[in-house]
Amino acid sequence: MQTYVYAGVSARTGGSISGLFRRKVDGDTWEAGGLPDGTHVHAIAVHPDDASIVYAATSSGLYRSPDQGLTWTRLVEPEAGEQMWSVLIHPANHRTILTGTAPLGLYRSDDAGETWRRMPRPAIGERMVGAFPSRIMRMSIAPTRPDEIWAGLEVNGAMVSRDGGETWQDCSDALVSLSSQPHLQSAILTKDKAEGMLDVHAVAVSPAEPGTAFLALRMGLFRSDDGGASWNDLGIGQHAAHLRYGRDIVVAPWDPNTLFACIADAARGQAGRLYRSQDRGKNWVQVDRSIDVRSTMMAVALSPHHPSQAHCVTRLGQTFSTLDGGQTWREYDLPEGAGAAVAVACG
Repeated sequence: MQTYVYAGVSARTGGSISGLFRRKVDGDTWEAGGLPDGTHVHAIAVHPDDASIVYAATSSGLYRSPDQGLTWTRLVEPEAGEQMWSVLIHPANHRTILTGTAPLGLYRSDDAGETWRRMPRPAIGERMVGAFPSRIMRMSIAPTRPDEIWAGLEVNGAMVSRDGGETWQDCSDALVSLSSQPHLQSAILTKDKAEGMLDVHAVAVSPAEPGTAFLALRMGLFRSDDGGASWNDLGIGQHAAHLRYGRDIVVAPWDPNTLFACIADAARGQAGRLYRSQDRGKNWVQVDRSIDVRSTMMAVALSPHHPSQAHCVTRLGQTFSTLDGGQTWREYDLPEGAGAAVAVACG
């Protein structure tokens, strides 16, 4: 089967085109998928058992494609004012699929997407009232802890469920406490200087350390070894003082000790980098080479079958790929008018 790279695009902050685009991993051009015009795509997931099946979390619901992005069916229609911002195929049971929403909520299917249940709303308070409704940006599950779901919230910190999404524990008090340090203070949307520490964009859990969670948030990369009771700064800013804005963090599907992270200078920045750690976040090295990243590095996708591949997207719609482990990179332009590329997947 042909392998594709998928890019999710939103024109909210620039550009005139939203939607999902796909490119053959060894091809040069992007083609538009068949989602309805004007659909903002926030997250993409390729089914691990059948790469022809692709899911897209969007401004108008959760969609599924049976043919690698050519045609789509809406599986979950949002309630009034609701949008889907994340999608996760359970790593231990691929028939279970989760999609996170804004305002804060979760839908769950245990029959491969045929039927869906709206889970009880997490009893998590809105800490940054006046910014925008809290949303689940990313979820992560360790296969050996199938009922433990971690979720990163924008702009509302992190939470964890230990019963499959029925109830949730707020893990944000320690993030707020860290904001007492001047270099971890940021207030853009509100007047609260803890805002930056609650602006979580991604969460990851490694099978090698199922009790440890990693966050990518506005003020950097952070790690908890105690279920979210405390968080430790991984010090990503030491590599480049102006680059500490954490946008994405993922565990390599071929090695649970290896993490990749997208770092930038700001939410709507002018620079970004891709870092890799091969010791579960203790040390990081820059992976991207000889490419001109002109805006925030938004997301990275890794191939489950080809460790030498990595694919990145940026807020200005740039996309980059390496097929040789980062030795060389190539930029692939999205169609003219495409908005911010905010999501990427491959399979």
